[in-house]
Amino acid sequence: MALRANVARGASMIALGLVISTIGCQEEKKPAAPIADAGADAQTGPVVGGKLGEALAAAAQAPPPAQSAGPKDAAGGPPESGIFEPAAADAAFSPTATPKLELFGDGSDPKVPLSYAFAGGDERKTTLLLQVRAAQQGLPPLIVELVFKADKAKDDKKKTDKAAEPAPAGQPVVVKIAAVKAIRGDVPAELKNLKDSVIRYRLQPSGIATDLAIEYPKDSTPGIELVTGSLVDAVLASTVPLPDKPVGVGAYWMVTDRARSSGVDVLRYRVAKVEKLDGKRATLSLEVRQYAANATLGLPGLPKDVPVSLERYESRGKGEIEVGDTRFMPERGQIALVMQSLLKSPNQPAGQQLVIQTETKAALGAAP
Repeated sequence: MALRANVARGASMIALGLVISTIGCQEEKKPAAPIADAGADAQTGPVVGGKLGEALAAAAQAPPPAQSAGPKDAAGGPPESGIFEPAAADAAFSPTATPKLELFGDGSDPKVPLSYAFAGGDERKTTLLLQVRAAQQGLPPLIVELVFKADKAKDDKKKTDKAAEPAPAGQPVVVKIAAVKAIRGDVPAELKNLKDSVIRYRLQPSGIATDLAIEYPKDSTPGIELVTGSLVDAVLASTVPLPDKPVGVGAYWMVTDRARSSGVDVLRYRVAKVEKLDGKRATLSLEVRQYAANATLGLPGLPKDVPVSLERYESRGKGEIEVGDTRFMPERGQIALVMQSLLKSPNQPAGQQLVIQTETKAALGAAP
């Protein structure tokens, strides 16, 4: 079809395999099943049931500044389409706000404190198995060796007027890619400079991350930007903030924040539950639900001559992580994130639908 051909000409095979999924066409009289299911699910909103599910639905919708500022369903829950109007998204949770943690229960005894505690100069090496698929296309699974390092505090001898300013929360963390390997075959040529990407953010011992910045290589490609984005998405989504009090088995909480995922600005809701304790470490289950903060889709590699925007959006994920006294991030774990959207475009042929689907899977483990 015309749109599919334009995409194929305008983006590399890596970009296609990673994100475009099936930016395909479907007859309106036969809507895509995943999108139809997503719409029905978005009416209720919760990832889980019971008290926690009700809290998630309520948190995902906030009164807009004006009556018509944001979409919401008849029950007052999240927008049925999965997409907020920008003003309503900002009212629900400001893009500059610090991530919010709500503890619903601290679990049974015994209880232990959990943190990602680290000090300036600390370093940690770990590996991440990253797999990104889109329909029948995708990159080969990659083994990415990461090095996390906390910048040491610098003495500022020129403190004058700035002395009264509050210090930024959290410690600066720099993440570098030590090596990239493909499980089978060679790493695609378009990713040869991937290891020159650098990720920076500030991290508190509780796991609250802010001030994210990504530095791409000088000779970057859409494929590198897409893989790096998926890497950041997996690492930071699994580094769920932790309560500031000891917790036991059965403890559960929800973290609300703003993030960027698969080229979309999102309101992200993560629900964590303590499933098991082993000494000072805890195994947590994770549920992730995301809503688009606006209708803009900004995936690297999308052809400039094919303008598209979101018409329907659904994104969710699940994971399991092990935390305790580990530095920077979970000791080990796994997470899967899925996004599926219905798109609209001025170039869209009459009677057809445009669909995009992505899936990211990541497994964390100690470096060999």
